[in-house]
Amino acid sequence: MHDDRITRKELEKINDEELEIVGKEEVMLEYWIWLTTLPRIGPVTANRLLKKFMNPENVYHSSEEELKKIADLTAAQRNILHENKDLDDAKRILEECEQNHISLLPLDDPRYPKRARNCKDTPILLYYKGKLQPIEQSVGIVGARRCTQESKHLVASLAEANAEKHIAVVSGMAKGVDSYAHTACLQAGGYTIAVLANGLDICYPSEHAKLKECLEKDGLLISEYPPGTYPARYTFPERNRIISAWSDELIVVAAGKGSGAYITAKYSDYYGRKVTYM
Repeated sequence: MHDDRITRKELEKINDEELEIVGKEEVMLEYWIWLTTLPRIGPVTANRLLKKFMNPENVYHSSEEELKKIADLTAAQRNILHENKDLDDAKRILEECEQNHISLLPLDDPRYPKRARNCKDTPILLYYKGKLQPIEQSVGIVGARRCTQESKHLVASLAEANAEKHIAVVSGMAKGVDSYAHTACLQAGGYTIAVLANGLDICYPSEHAKLKECLEKDGLLISEYPPGTYPARYTFPERNRIISAWSDELIVVAAGKGSGAYITAKYSDYYGRKVTYM
């Protein structure tokens, strides 16, 4: 009779191989973090570099001559890429992610939505907590932080209707319309994605701690910022472009010109997405 049992020696070999694979994956993630935290290297430039070098590790090991062949790469950017080779910050960020149960989604991961990957300024690396699942269809719902009861009911009905159709609801976990959309979608048993303007270890606004907890359990939280990053004036518009990139269409409720929701709509226009104002 053939014995299918695995010997201890064979098991140790399998475990060693698995550890080696995990170790290689962690090292590769360090390169992704390194590239996203360099000064003067924004998402557009990072995407351009990846098209040339395929992955951040190759960018890290690229020569000055190779970098000179990249169109529109300035001398200052070349110097930053050539001289900044310290991976200590990347290792620290990766450790903080592990401590806070934050996962990483690099651009080459098949789970990175194609609708977002095709945007030239999409983040090459996202941090996430919660359920990362395939998204067949998605709608962004954004709007005023202060709105009427009528607008609140409208947002809730929109979120519920999309949840029933298995369409993911994307928003920014801000006060007002954003929070109403997330809450209504979750209550209807739908899938909702919150894009944050800060690290995922931070809750902003603080009164949305319970909502954040529910999103981690039944939805998805994403951010392009590593743990420890607090929201700033510039992080909100940057967050808004991700809402647009992850949404097939955008619904704007009770938002005025110059508002964050209006900026999100401009990004959706830029990406060629349908925008509906209500």
